[in-house]
Amino acid sequence: MVGFFGALMIKRFPTVALLSVLACTGCATLLRGTHQTVHVQTIPTAAAVVVDGTHYQTPFTISLRRKDTHHVVIEHVGYHTVSFSIVPQWDGVSLVGNLILPGGSFGLVADHICGADLSFYDLSVIKLTPTTQPSEPAELLIDYKGHLFTDAEVARAVEADRSDRAQFFRGEP
Repeated sequence: MVGFFGALMIKRFPTVALLSVLACTGCATLLRGTHQTVHVQTIPTAAAVVVDGTHYQTPFTISLRRKDTHHVVIEHVGYHTVSFSIVPQWDGVSLVGNLILPGGSFGLVADHICGADLSFYDLSVIKLTPTTQPSEPAELLIDYKGHLFTDAEVARAVEADRSDRAQFFRGEP
């Protein structure tokens, strides 16, 4: 015999289950999901690309899990091999809906756990450099705001960003 409260719970279980699922997902999870589409294009085209162990040929579009860092190696006969990682960045989108809606702090946590509060910068076209030494080691580049740079170039880009921000906050043009 189930009893009054047992029968009530059985009737309301689907509703309670649906509300529980909705309460455990954040705004960013619902609106944009846990994966992001990234387009990879090279000059020259038809380069062999390995993303996290899976082989592709440029140009192509891939769906990447927002929560993870993805390792990329690009090879083309007669060109330097390029290696870099696509690293997700927090972009603040989850704050918008989660702070407006009731229970938003639960949504922020849910978005963070599943990675929906992260995103990848759009990759610029990757220009491969010709080489006469096919056995050279892969050129390690860093993805900085969707552009691939060497260590020295990233340092200059970061310094330029800091300088621009400082000028902005000082009220300089």
